[in-house]
Amino acid sequence: MRGLAVNEAGNGSLRYEALAELADRIRDLEDPDAIAYAAAAMLGQRLGVSRAGYGTIDKQAETVRIERDWNAPGVQSLAGLLHFRDYGTYIDDLKAGRTVVVANAERDPRTAATAASLAAISARSFVNMPVTEQGGFVALLFLNHADPRDWSEDELALIRDVAERTRDAVARREAEQALRKNEGRLRFLDTLGVATARATDADAVMAVTTRMLGEHLRGSDCAYADMEADEDMFNIRGDWHAAHVPSIVGRYSLASFGSLAVASLKAGHPLVIDDANQLGADGARAFLDIGIQATICMPFLKEGRLTALMAIHDSTPRRWTADELGLVREVTERSWAHVERVRAEAALRESESRLRLAVEGARIGTWDWDLKTMRGSWSARTCEILGVASGEEVTVDDRARTIHPDDRERVLAEVRRAVLSGEEFSTEYRIVRPDGEVRWIASRGVVQRDARGKAIRTTGIVRDVTKRREAQEALSALNETLEHQVARRTAERDRMWRLSGDLMLVVGRRREIRAVNPALGALLDYAPEDVLGQRLDRFLHPDESQAMTDAVRAAATGPLRDFVARLRAKDGSWRRFAWTAAPGDGEAYVIGRDVTGEVERREELERAQEALRQSQKMESLGQLTGGVAHDFNNLLTPIIGSLDLLCRSQNASDRERRLIGAALESAERARTLVQRLLAFARRQPLQPGPVDLAALVHGMSDLIASTSGPQIKVSVDIADDLPPALADANQLELAILNLSVNARDAMPEGGRLTLAASPVVLEAGHRSDLSPGCYVRLTVADSGEGMSEETMARAVEPFFSTKGVGKGTGLGLSMVHGLISQLGGAMLLSSKPGLGTLVELFLPVAGGPVAARDVGTSCGPGVAAGTVLLVDDEASVRAATGELLRDLGYRVVEAESGRAALDHLAANQVDFLVTDHLMPGMRGTDLVRAVRERYPQVKALIVSGYADLESISPDLPRLAKPFRQDELAASLAGLG
Repeated sequence: MRGLAVNEAGNGSLRYEALAELADRIRDLEDPDAIAYAAAAMLGQRLGVSRAGYGTIDKQAETVRIERDWNAPGVQSLAGLLHFRDYGTYIDDLKAGRTVVVANAERDPRTAATAASLAAISARSFVNMPVTEQGGFVALLFLNHADPRDWSEDELALIRDVAERTRDAVARREAEQALRKNEGRLRFLDTLGVATARATDADAVMAVTTRMLGEHLRGSDCAYADMEADEDMFNIRGDWHAAHVPSIVGRYSLASFGSLAVASLKAGHPLVIDDANQLGADGARAFLDIGIQATICMPFLKEGRLTALMAIHDSTPRRWTADELGLVREVTERSWAHVERVRAEAALRESESRLRLAVEGARIGTWDWDLKTMRGSWSARTCEILGVASGEEVTVDDRARTIHPDDRERVLAEVRRAVLSGEEFSTEYRIVRPDGEVRWIASRGVVQRDARGKAIRTTGIVRDVTKRREAQEALSALNETLEHQVARRTAERDRMWRLSGDLMLVVGRRREIRAVNPALGALLDYAPEDVLGQRLDRFLHPDESQAMTDAVRAAATGPLRDFVARLRAKDGSWRRFAWTAAPGDGEAYVIGRDVTGEVERREELERAQEALRQSQKMESLGQLTGGVAHDFNNLLTPIIGSLDLLCRSQNASDRERRLIGAALESAERARTLVQRLLAFARRQPLQPGPVDLAALVHGMSDLIASTSGPQIKVSVDIADDLPPALADANQLELAILNLSVNARDAMPEGGRLTLAASPVVLEAGHRSDLSPGCYVRLTVADSGEGMSEETMARAVEPFFSTKGVGKGTGLGLSMVHGLISQLGGAMLLSSKPGLGTLVELFLPVAGGPVAARDVGTSCGPGVAAGTVLLVDDEASVRAATGELLRDLGYRVVEAESGRAALDHLAANQVDFLVTDHLMPGMRGTDLVRAVRERYPQVKALIVSGYADLESISPDLPRLAKPFRQDELAASLAGLG
């Protein structure tokens, strides 16, 4: 039986190698299924099992869908839909988030009854690792073996690590795909809107829509149809079809497509068919006769009656996705609304044309005025009445010039009032013709508004009333026409009140609700009697009540639009509405459109985009930091090494020793600054393992107390049952010291500093966003000055500091935040000005016992022996390191590249190899592996500037640049 190695060091090594291999396999994969398969294949091959796979879970149906699994030679795939109950009773364990481990199906009580079924699928032993998301069981990583098998703790730990990393990678790719799909959908809808906006009639709108939708969804045909009066026959007026598919334009009977189609479409539900055989023999034959095997057919109902259809078809069976169905639904709603508007506009133009002919026949002039451009036109008859030339654009001055000076101000004021109120206006006034003749005319007009209620145009008529008899005849014909239009508009307004999906209210002076349309029930679940007579304030969100009240009050004198306020539904939830309002006779007419879904989708998209931007920013910063660290550490290495040697010199005077010490202290501060940058960017090399947090904190308490000073009381509160934490002890000590120094600086007049640690169990939805489970909570609390919300929001930004110039790097909290995140934990800040600050660190609980910390050994100058082959492409680094080694007692041979080092080894013997990692040509890791293979007696050490740590295998000894002589000596002595 294959598995992880039995010795402790080997287990960790193979586990790191497995996780490194997983990272390599999935790094460039975009498809979530491919990521899941790659993880399963790696586990299956590493652990030598019969089968490995990753599946998505339906908890209610108790099924798992496996798209693809890895199988050993001769083992059958399980891809497809499986029911857990067919193979045992362990589904309850999985639902509870517990890993199911079965060593022998025949002996395990959960699988004894189904052991034969499990043996048939090569699963006499298996591991089912549940994958949870936000506390829910969503996926499963499984391994099957054809024979009984005892699963080791190391194997289970590896499976758990792979499951978590696979879940993160799959979730990240799914989120990216969802974001791209949503962006593509929005771009398509915007493009479609621009394309159809240029269409001038209904058929042109639908021709553009069907072509673009068919091409976007890669269908074989996309068509639209009008239902005939009997609601049984429909007429496909036009379609787009692929080159290899014939057109399906024509008349068809709805009943011929089966009862399922009739019932679904007449009820207003979309007909979604993946395979025409779903419809039964009759319906399938009707679809197949016109070359269709799959379809989404979207109905359009008007006043409860099926009036139109739009459909996307495919000539082969096809599994339609929810995204495709949603897109077809939205395109249908937008397109038919556009068609209705185009048809209404065409009818209006025809009516206006007929009216113009009637008016001209009655010797009445017309005028048209655009309120946006402040330009207009006069009909030929109007020009004749006014005595001016026709055919020219009319300006504001032209219009005012024709009005008698004594009537001019009154007439213009009446027109302005009409535009503001939206009411029709009628007036009589005198004109002065160019030849000086004064005549009386009557002018009457209406104000036209756009969909948002804004006045955009005025149109009207003028007539010469100098001769009363002729004017009376013209007036009689005009009144008859206008009364007909008013009646029609009244009927349309009543129909809109009844059928509109928007909420319509009539609100009185005291803000009482006087009338409400039927949409109230669908939107808020109230009956009319629940709200009539009640004040509107009662249903408004407290944060928006006053603004909405002011808006309704203002609507009593003029129209308002585009303000948002929430209403409480009957179930207590809040729905967000976009409101418009217009004045009435002592009332306000208020219309609200439910935009809750739109706002939530927009906010969700913004959150996803912000998360993506933050991820990209951190990745860029990490890459930049790695490069800076490599170059900066190469510069610091000869500086620190040379100063360290000078410091040890016996010939230096006291003054020289002080100067060398000051320089060395500054160089060490520079090294610490680089380490903090790497911690913030989560690029520092960590050696995580079980840490006794109680011992660590107690061991630091004296140092913290002495550092804090006598005015600050330091107390430690550690729980007795504290489990080991998974951390890097050295880095954690540095983090605690940083937090303690920050706390000291926040208490210049003295105070209390408390360090505490306790075990905690986090539930789903905790504000740390950590996965549910057990953690160790370490807190550092002070009673100092505290932070404002603005300061706390920027506290973890790199280089942000409130300590003043020269008093801090601004990297302390950044380093702590980066370190804890790199360890799989979280850092939370709580602070109030004047009340102090609380820093909470949540660390994962370690899976093993605490190991003794290695303090290392070192050799003093002149006591080491042997030959060291030193390899580095930087001459200054090579020279400084060589001096450190010679001072320790080693014989040193230098080489500037990996190839030169191998050439030297081919003809000479050495005891040690000390090599840089990143060099032109052969990298340090490649050189070490070549030397281990050819010259196993040579002991190797890699020195690295942290630029590409992930490429250095954990089993290779390494030393971080820059280093001092005792660190170099300890590393060489530790090679054994």
